[in-house]
Amino acid sequence: MKNKTDIIRNVAKLLCCLSIIFIFHFSTSNQLRAQYVVERLGPNFNTPGSETGAARVGDTVLAYSTMERREAEKKQFAFDNAQMVLMQSRISSTGKLSRPKPCRWGLNSKRDHTGNLCIDPVNGDLYFTHARRGDTELRSEIWTARKMRRGWDKPTRLQGDINGSYTSTHPTVGRLPDGTIILYYSSNRPDGIGGMDIWYTIVVDGNCRQSVNLGPQVNSPADEITPYYDQTAGVLYFSSDRPGGLGGHDIYCTVGQRNTWQQAEHTCNCLNCAWNDIYFTITEHDPASGMPLSGYLSSNRPTEDDSTACCNDLYHWSIDSTQWAESSEQPDDTATASEIITTDIQPLTASQFLFPLFLYFHNDEPDPRSTEATTMLSYTDCQRHYSSLRDEYMSRQNSAEDSATMQLFFDTCVEGNYRLVEALFDYIEKQLDQGATIELTVAGYASPLHSSEYNQTLSERRIASFINMIRAWRSGLLANAMDDDRLTIIQYPRGIDQPTSSQHHTTSSQSTANTDPIYGLSAAMSRRIEIISCEVKH
Repeated sequence: MKNKTDIIRNVAKLLCCLSIIFIFHFSTSNQLRAQYVVERLGPNFNTPGSETGAARVGDTVLAYSTMERREAEKKQFAFDNAQMVLMQSRISSTGKLSRPKPCRWGLNSKRDHTGNLCIDPVNGDLYFTHARRGDTELRSEIWTARKMRRGWDKPTRLQGDINGSYTSTHPTVGRLPDGTIILYYSSNRPDGIGGMDIWYTIVVDGNCRQSVNLGPQVNSPADEITPYYDQTAGVLYFSSDRPGGLGGHDIYCTVGQRNTWQQAEHTCNCLNCAWNDIYFTITEHDPASGMPLSGYLSSNRPTEDDSTACCNDLYHWSIDSTQWAESSEQPDDTATASEIITTDIQPLTASQFLFPLFLYFHNDEPDPRSTEATTMLSYTDCQRHYSSLRDEYMSRQNSAEDSATMQLFFDTCVEGNYRLVEALFDYIEKQLDQGATIELTVAGYASPLHSSEYNQTLSERRIASFINMIRAWRSGLLANAMDDDRLTIIQYPRGIDQPTSSQHHTTSSQSTANTDPIYGLSAAMSRRIEIISCEVKH
């Protein structure tokens, strides 16, 4: 009989897989058309100063940070002239917010700035930051307050690797499948990719293990700040001022956990603007699907009262209930084009928490040592064989931590993503039945363990196995659509996955020192195809 820890671990894994699939089904049926409304909170919350980091603590309290602004400061907010303090507001049973007051939990300091509060939803512990007033380098540290029977214990500075002679800030809590606390945060600590990066650390009894950079799939030479991890969906949100956004800091999201992530992408423009959009959080999910329904963000976008964009204000975002209701209804044959909430071209994007979607292969599969660009095997055959090798991969790792990471890779990437593909095919089938034409864009990659010429052919063969999977779907249900061009596949066989474009950033202990590099995480994540986009045309 399995022990209690094994049962908890297996339940956690199952819930993780189910939540991913629920989100996909829901996003393809409703969220494609969903838009969000962003509304500024009233004067009880937003002052002439700066308000940031709204976070819900349980069901009854909204906490956030505020800093006053002097009247003379019109365009430049002087950080060292004011003090950041935590505020709290009571949430009524109807969702109404009471007038905010200074936080009563013993977190604020007379000499330090206090802010960036988050809560561990499992045990109720709080994590937040202190920064010394007058420090010209604006260094901050992450602190914690342990949940007691009533209230919280006296705050303590997190020990271990997380705090140092650099800034560590913006903590957000996640949980690994075995229940271990993982803390994501933003820091300019050494050996990052550039500026402020997002890192993670494992927290055990208030001590932090070695911090690990989330890698180039998440971080860039620009600044990545204010991460928020949505445990329900396994999605990390953060803000970045990298090129390609609307302006200032924009909100991005990526799917994954620890240092295994899909390529981060820009969320929908209905949340972002040409100014700074930061501190994105979620306070409500759809109970059936796990889809985010509402939350908060901070922005310095100009308002009627202040056009200088001096300071950040608190904003509440929520789904547009009008479009939500209409998009969930099937349009009748007499509906006009203006009555149907859709567009001529409706692409799925990462703002629906999906693309690019990664599918992985064991080394040199399908058809090892073949020089052909085609195969008779389908990706289903490849995935089943790969899944059967889970224990072997885990046994070849150098440490228990690396073995656990490999297990997570198989759970969420090899097996979880396969379930997403099945859900994607369901969606494609429904759209074809409604008269749509669909274009899938797929790229293929190989690990750098063979010659460039061989890897180019191998990446073509991997895409071919995916096409075979499509043709075999439900006894050829989608094959006819491919034959009459209602379903087309755009193919990009890339060959070797170059490090500069890879999502595979690992710790020094992972993969590089394995007895056989084939079984390392870096190589495992290089052997893949990517479903880059799914474009639906009505």
